Amino acid sequence: GVDKMSAGLSQGGDYLTGLQNSAAAKTFYIPSNEIGNKEFQQSINNYLSADKKTAKITIVLDSNPSGARATREIPQITDLVRYSLKGTALRHANVVVGGQSSKIADTKRVAGGDFIRTAAIMVIGIGLALILITRSLLQPVYILGTLVSAYMAALSITHLLTRIFLGRPLLTWNTPFFSFIMLLALGVDYSIFLVMRYRNIDQNKYLPTERIVRASKEIGTVVISAAIILSGTFAALIPSAIPTLIEVAMTVICGLIILVIIIPLVVPATIHLTYPLKSTFRDDEG
Repeated sequence: GVDKMSAGLSQGGDYLTGLQNSAAAKTFYIPSNEIGNKEFQQSINNYLSADKKTAKITIVLDSNPSGARATREIPQITDLVRYSLKGTALRHANVVVGGQSSKIADTKRVAGGDFIRTAAIMVIGIGLALILITRSLLQPVYILGTLVSAYMAALSITHLLTRIFLGRPLLTWNTPFFSFIMLLALGVDYSIFLVMRYRNIDQNKYLPTERIVRASKEIGTVVISAAIILSGTFAALIPSAIPTLIEVAMTVICGLIILVIIIPLVVPATIHLTYPLKSTFRDDEG
């Protein structure tokens, strides 16, 4: 036993001496006689490429890999690795992250970028179209503001309903994207119907406020009927058991209900902001 202990201590001393004299003492060291070990070679094959120029590091998170916390940690891990390589021989190395958490984080980033670009294109395009239709610079701003507010309110309501009835803490990543496109497209149609009807009413016979009220009364039945039909159509998606379809359907239905209520109220009210105050009074002397 003493001989075994002495041999073990001798090997340990050789290891520490080799570690101290090694250029890689502060990072990684293995005795030369262990390099040919089968277990070590198996590790090399698993974590290094054939040309030994690509290394893999396995990181196990202490949270749900599909959860929001894990996806937020991916950029931090990437930055930490890149910072650790600065000032070393690997300072120019490419750092990439894979795995389930990374895929979810990349999907969120791409989806977020697509959503911003799509939203900007839609808002600008619809705004230009509304300027031509309304012949006003202020009215399109009010209409778009109403539509975006209705979308945000509908998305918040859907988030609440999803937590209560579906037991899901978050919406699916593509629900805001598709809901925005559908609600903005449907809502701007209703606004255009109202504005076009407003323009067709004799401006010499009625004041602007009277024209918008009459237009709201005349298209109210059409808008409500269309909203009911579309709500029923989207409600048919709810039994599909697909989270994205269910959430998009709920958002669109909530948004349609909000739009039917606020468009006839907000658009006529903004007429007072669009036109001078004197245009709301009749000139009895004329």
